[in-house]
Amino acid sequence: MDKSKKNEEKKNNETEGKEIIRETKGTEEKEEIQENNDTKVQALEQQVKELDNKWKRALADYQNQEKRTQEERIEWIKSANRDLLLRILPILDTLISAKQHSEDQALTVSISQFLGILKDENITRIETVGKEFNPNCMEAITTEEGKENEVLKELRAGYMLNDKILRVAQVTVGNGKS
Repeated sequence: MDKSKKNEEKKNNETEGKEIIRETKGTEEKEEIQENNDTKVQALEQQVKELDNKWKRALADYQNQEKRTQEERIEWIKSANRDLLLRILPILDTLISAKQHSEDQALTVSISQFLGILKDENITRIETVGKEFNPNCMEAITTEEGKENEVLKELRAGYMLNDKILRVAQVTVGNGKS
């Protein structure tokens, strides 16, 4: 019987040892799984950060593109208005020239209305006669005796559109000889 007790104890010890080994292996496996999960979570968090940054950059690019498109649209409209005005101004020049040779009140009213519309659209006439010649907004066509660098006559009116030169004025400038 002693032998059977010893065998039984031996079996119990072996079983307990196997259980301890299993528990240790189970704990090690759990720790390994936990480490793998932690690594995966960190990788996913990094991926979320990268995707969030990409999304923010894409959103910023889109907003910048919208702004550029809006600015381009405004510039295109201004350019179209500028082109139209440059085509219309010679008609005004003709009306003003005709007025110099006629006393017709209808012509005077038409010119006034025309100038009123231009003023409403932020188009202003460049003041020239009696002013010092400014090559940025005036073109000297001829010179005559008179005070040097002073505009003596306006041959064609110049106009500004929103503080930018739409058309330079053509003028006669004094040459300094009296």
